[in-house]
This record gives sequence, structure tokens and C-alpha cells, in this order.
Amino acid sequence: MEFSKWSRSILLFWGISICIVIYYSLIPQVEFPIDFWNADKVYHCAAYGWLAVLPMIGFAIRRLAVSAALSMIILGVLLEIGQYYIPGRTFSLLDITANSLGVILGIFLADYLRSRSE
Repeated sequence: MEFSKWSRSILLFWGISICIVIYYSLIPQVEFPIDFWNADKVYHCAAYGWLAVLPMIGFAIRRLAVSAALSMIILGVLLEIGQYYIPGRTFSLLDITANSLGVILGIFLADYLRSRSE
């Protein structure tokens, strides 16, 4: 897979994905399509994993890619703080943990995908 060929599209999709996560994080109440015990933690982990994978495959320079991916942890923390002030939402350290785990897993997944394509 040639990453530079797709970089612009991937990074545009990353920006759109960030906007979607911000929107759904700051609306008063979110209904999950499938609900089970701690389903929201799975959704958090998956969403932030996605937000980490995209810059990891979109940026050609690894240091920049990792920095961009890790910045998603900061985004998650800031959005959780914002949820404290939104009716129907709560601040959760477990959500921050799920977000951070998703970012770390996303970085590892992207590294794996990159190594397979070389």
C-alpha cells in the first residue's frame, strides 16, 4: 500500500471523523444502536482507535503520525471535561481510559498494517 498516494484523502477523512466524534460527544444524550453492559466503553475504544489509525496511515513521517494519534487522547480528555457541563452527560474516568486504550491499540494496529505493506 502506498501511503503518500492516499494521504490527503485519509487526512481529510480523519478531520471529518474528529468532527463527528466531537459532535456526538457534546450532544445531550446519545442512543447506542446496540446496548449491553459497558457498551459505551467499547464504542469509545473503537472510535478513538479509528481516530488514531487514520493519522498513522495518513502521515508519511512516523513521528508526526504518532504525535497526531496521541493528540486524540488530549481530545478525549477535553471532551470528557466538556461533558461535565452538558445536561444528560457525565464526566467519566473510565471513558478517558477507554479512549486512551483505543488510541494505543490504533497505533499498534496501524504499525502492523504499515509493516505488512512494506
